[in-house]
Amino acid sequence: MNIEELEWIDQNNLSLYYKIDKIEFCLFFSWEFASHNQETEEATIDVYAEDCEQWINGVCHPYFPSIEEMREVKQAIEDVVLQDLIYYGINEWTESRELDDDYFNEY
Repeated sequence: MNIEELEWIDQNNLSLYYKIDKIEFCLFFSWEFASHNQETEEATIDVYAEDCEQWINGVCHPYFPSIEEMREVKQAIEDVVLQDLIYYGINEWTESRELDDDYFNEY
């Protein structure tokens, strides 16, 4: 897996394309914040494989990344997202969590 060639990453999505020999991989992931410590400004994320395919001789096959590949993807996302939490939506995520907590604490 060549994580250096991320197709794009945005607020909650990542696209990755790479080729090994004659096998092409087209992988789409979603990610979201899992936790955020406002005092230390540390955050964690969760990553999910959404739509992953491998193409062999022009034929599409479903593909699911291994645990090690998922760790690499998560690390690559963290390397980008954790450098600019504001841009990637930590304030919106925190506000949403607070509203959820307020709602569920009322009932």
